[in-house]
Amino acid sequence: MMEEDFHILIVDDEQETAEYMSTLLEIRGYTTSWAYSGQEALEMLTAINQQEDDQHPIDLVILDVRLPDLDGYEVCRRIKSDETLRHVSVIMVTALHSTGDKTRGLDLGADDYITKPFQPEELLARVRAVLRIRQMEREARQRAIELERSQAQLIQVEKLAAMGRLAASIAHELNNPLQAIQNCLHLVLRRSLPEDKKRQYLEMAQEEVERLIGIVQGMLEFYRPSKGQRASVQVNTIVENVLALAAKQLQHGHVTVHQRLRPDLPALQAVSDQLKQVFLNIVINAVEAMPEGGDLYIVTDLTPDGRWVTISFTDTGVGLSPEEQANIFEPFYTTKSKGTGLGLSVSYGIIERHGGNIEVQSKLGQGSRFIVKLPVHPPDQSRPASL
Repeated sequence: MMEEDFHILIVDDEQETAEYMSTLLEIRGYTTSWAYSGQEALEMLTAINQQEDDQHPIDLVILDVRLPDLDGYEVCRRIKSDETLRHVSVIMVTALHSTGDKTRGLDLGADDYITKPFQPEELLARVRAVLRIRQMEREARQRAIELERSQAQLIQVEKLAAMGRLAASIAHELNNPLQAIQNCLHLVLRRSLPEDKKRQYLEMAQEEVERLIGIVQGMLEFYRPSKGQRASVQVNTIVENVLALAAKQLQHGHVTVHQRLRPDLPALQAVSDQLKQVFLNIVINAVEAMPEGGDLYIVTDLTPDGRWVTISFTDTGVGLSPEEQANIFEPFYTTKSKGTGLGLSVSYGIIERHGGNIEVQSKLGQGSRFIVKLPVHPPDQSRPASL
């Protein structure tokens, strides 16, 4: 643990005591600041820990209980109830010796306490112990940030992979309106036509342009990196958007879609484009599992207890062996000759971070069913879904 990485605020109305503690700590390499009242301490904490310049935020407050305005207990309570300051560690300093006085600060969220008069070795030992925990928390937060960033990058890679798997059908879908526009313009520019006929062809061209815009916007919306923020979403709408995006893939694969979407499903708090990615991956897998064509049944429902929304995708494809079912959600495992083997693994992670799960039921030669379960009320809605 590097002492110079930590900034300690000493709050004591006795200047000699504050100077003594500051000297002890600075000899060990810590950065220190002073405050002589509770209000001054709170103002310094807010000013230093919310600014964005190079000044190191305060990591630890050594807080005397007896202060001229707000007592140390009230200062501790305000620190721990403030969302921007509650992570700051607190060591209470008291001249009182009763157990009640000591535990009161701990009950308010203080990390430790020390009794006056104290030995220098005791003060330094308690500071090291509290800051060791602070360092572990800092490292854990950094790992969480890095993990979230990695997961977001992985999700984006899989979006690109999904678009690649759709590339041929998307190119065909773009080519049809482009061909229609070209034909309309050719007729208008190269032939002598009455005005009403010209207008008709131009209106047809405009309709195809609008169709192209819709296709491209749908692709961009899916491809755009996710912000990972949950919002109120309708599962049926996401299913319909996915089927629109995969329409040509389904058509070329001679797959007939049968939908039974329950109309009274409650809205969910979810990341819309991430659920769209999961459903699209399952739909594309289903098409590829039916090389000769087949049927895809999509059903949305609500469990009898009202706690879960279920979305099932049932195909009439080649099915999965018991071994394939056991490994299908593992990273880099794939039953296909092409692909990253990450699609279902990423999908599983997305649904898990939404508080749900994915199940697979399959038999060789008899098709597969993937069932996605999402909670109506996630256990922790403050948790980011891109983790």
